[in-house]
Amino acid sequence: MRLSVLLLSVLVFFPVFASSVVTEQGTFSQEKHFKGFSKPFISTGSFELAEDGLTWQVESPVKSTLLIKQGQVYTLNAQGEPQLQKGAEPYVNLLQAILKHDEVALAEQFTMAEHAEPGCQTLLPKDDLLKQLFSQFELCVAAEQVSRVRLQEVNGNFTVLRFAYPHKEHKQ
Repeated sequence: MRLSVLLLSVLVFFPVFASSVVTEQGTFSQEKHFKGFSKPFISTGSFELAEDGLTWQVESPVKSTLLIKQGQVYTLNAQGEPQLQKGAEPYVNLLQAILKHDEVALAEQFTMAEHAEPGCQTLLPKDDLLKQLFSQFELCVAAEQVSRVRLQEVNGNFTVLRFAYPHKEHKQ
C-alpha cells in the first residue's frame, strides 16, 4: 500500500532502457502534508514522459529514481540497475494519464467535475482501491500542460505536486 501511495504521490516520478521519443519533460516540487504537522515534507526533482514510459527522478532531499516502462514499475538500486516493483501495476496507466491530461483515460477511473478554480478539475475515484486511499484529486492545467495536482487522502493527509516545463515558452 505504501508503494501505491508513493507512486501516486510521486506521481506523479531515466533513461536506463532504450531511448524513446520524449513528449514532455520538466521539473516538479512535491509537498506532502501530514495531519498533525505544521510544515510539509518537500521534495523536488525532474521527469521525462515518453510515448512508452515515464522517468521520475527525485533530487532532494533524498535521490531516488522511478521508471515506468512497458506497464511495469522499477526503481533504481545503488548500482543504478532497475529493480521491478511488484504490486504497482494498477497505477501505471493512471499516473501517465494524469501527466498527459488524458481525459478519456481519466474518465474511466474518475468522475470528473469542474473545480472552482479556472483550469482545474476535481476527480473523484470510481475504483474501490483508489477510494480506500484518496477522496479526490484536483488536476490543474495551464497552457495545455498539467501545472498542479493535489491528492487528498482519506486519512486527511494530502500531497500537492507542482510542475514546470523549462523547455517550453510559457509561464505557469
